[in-house]
Amino acid sequence: MNAPTPETTSERLLAAQSDVNVEINKSAEQEKPFAQIDNNAKQKIEFDADRIRSSIARLTSNSIGELEGLASELQKLDAFLRSETERVQREIENVMAGIKIIIDAIAPWKQPSAAGAVRPAPASARSHTSIGLGDARRGR
Repeated sequence: MNAPTPETTSERLLAAQSDVNVEINKSAEQEKPFAQIDNNAKQKIEFDADRIRSSIARLTSNSIGELEGLASELQKLDAFLRSETERVQREIENVMAGIKIIIDAIAPWKQPSAAGAVRPAPASARSHTSIGLGDARRGR
């Protein structure tokens, strides 16, 4: 029987160790492209994320500015509509007061007289009638 000598065992150990080192080196070399791909992908993702963040910030600031401008315009429009509403209400009140004056002026004409005779028109209504109108009807 051949008993292994310490030299052959150490040689085998060194050969096995060198084989392991070769395999580790091969594995490391194969992993380098994957590591580079991972780094490239990470850099691209970070770049895209920064671009997206800046786009969102820009769009958000534009949107906020536009919304603030719109709110300001709406407040101005609200104030305008309130003032117009008040103006129209005042005009309606004035028209109603004028109508009341007209109704009060023609009320005596509408009331039936106690004697059944036709009441003469108020002086203000007579002043507007033409004296020559009766003559024109008769052909004079």
